[in-house]
Amino acid sequence: MANLMTLEVLTPDQYLVKRKDISYVLLNTVSGGVGILANHGPLVAVLSEGTLKLQDEKNDVILVYVEGGFAEVKDNKVVILTPRAQKAENIDVKKWEAVRDDALKRLEHPDALTDIEHTEKTLKRAEARLKTASMIGKVAPYHI
Repeated sequence: MANLMTLEVLTPDQYLVKRKDISYVLLNTVSGGVGILANHGPLVAVLSEGTLKLQDEKNDVILVYVEGGFAEVKDNKVVILTPRAQKAENIDVKKWEAVRDDALKRLEHPDALTDIEHTEKTLKRAEARLKTASMIGKVAPYHI
């Protein structure tokens, strides 16, 4: 049996994930992917918007969209602080496809009221959620 860690994913309004049976975490940081196993040294990392990949003691893969934030690794505990997070299976694909399509239209044909920077962020967030949802059932577990 693999060594296990505690993992918490917190947003300002909820604990999205709180588990004590995590064997592997793949963080999507601003400088690239970082794999975390039990007994990892202390680490603080800035997260990119994207997919957090978790693996439990049964080798089930759990995918979570995170909207940036921070990760702290210390004493076999990983804490993710993020403004927004969503489990992959709870992402409303049709909704986020519509958000993506609307953002693309606004960027292709901006008017005087179009906030380009905000629209680009909206597009990036929609695409990251859609990518996370599209990975369900396609990510193999990390072999420890």
